[in-house]
Amino acid sequence: MAIYSLHHAAIGKSTQARPHTAAAHLRYITRRSACTRVLAGRMPAQSARARSWIRREEDADRANARLVDKVLLALPRELNPSQHAALVRKFAEQITLGRASWLAAFHDDGEDRHNPHVHLVIRDRDPETGKRVCGMSERGSTERLRELWERCANEALESAGRSERIDRRSLAAQGISRQPTIHEGLSAREMEIRDRRIRSKTVEYRNGTGARSKSRTIDYRKFDQGRSRPAYNRSIRETRADYWEAIEADAREREWFSLGVSSKAHRASGLPRSEAERSRSDWWAVQGAEPPSNDPQRDTADERRLRRKDYRRER
Repeated sequence: MAIYSLHHAAIGKSTQARPHTAAAHLRYITRRSACTRVLAGRMPAQSARARSWIRREEDADRANARLVDKVLLALPRELNPSQHAALVRKFAEQITLGRASWLAAFHDDGEDRHNPHVHLVIRDRDPETGKRVCGMSERGSTERLRELWERCANEALESAGRSERIDRRSLAAQGISRQPTIHEGLSAREMEIRDRRIRSKTVEYRNGTGARSKSRTIDYRKFDQGRSRPAYNRSIRETRADYWEAIEADAREREWFSLGVSSKAHRASGLPRSEAERSRSDWWAVQGAEPPSNDPQRDTADERRLRRKDYRRER
């Protein structure tokens, strides 16, 4: 299923934490351990040369200049790497009007093979005239990015003969009643697997141009209520009954496998019910554990133990 995800942020000369933050960002997104391909337009594509170039540009900019814009895009998994490259090049050239500088770093292998994405850096300056080209600092620039990416990605999917499409609209606008999920990330998943305690905190963020106040404060303790990001998403994607039905189905498969019988053959054979096919409470008794509470906020040690087993098997 094609997924729509676009995140847009800027690096300013007066707002960055330290000088040459843009060059540090280029170094990070082009690191060899994650980056599989780099494309660029009107700036060097080689990592070291690109960092030197952006440092020179920053040193020549005025004190309050907008240095670069960062755009993080989820790539459709239905397309192959060459189609990804063509899609990103088309998007970057259209948004920069074929005049501003850009660099794209692809992350689509290794740990990112199931989550292919691209880091796009845009320098909204015409290298010849030094003037702005695509208005990345103007109000509504993010929505223009979102609309253009939806159009380009869907055109690429159609050209590839795929029926999947991405949609930039909210779930409510699409007529979907469930709450949106949040980004989990590898660190959050591994913390949950290792039983690391979730410690939420209050974070202050700087508001964008035109906002009434310079910053806003978000208390994440009120949102997650001690739950991890994966746990929050599970509560949205499935009911508790769905979760335990999946657990019991997995237990049946394991027992059939230990007997050397596939699940399809077992159902066709009419064999008597095994211990793993008993009711939920009986199954937990066989495992030597108490059935978990029906409270959706509770995450018992038995649930975590089973998830760790599933995680290790997948790895």
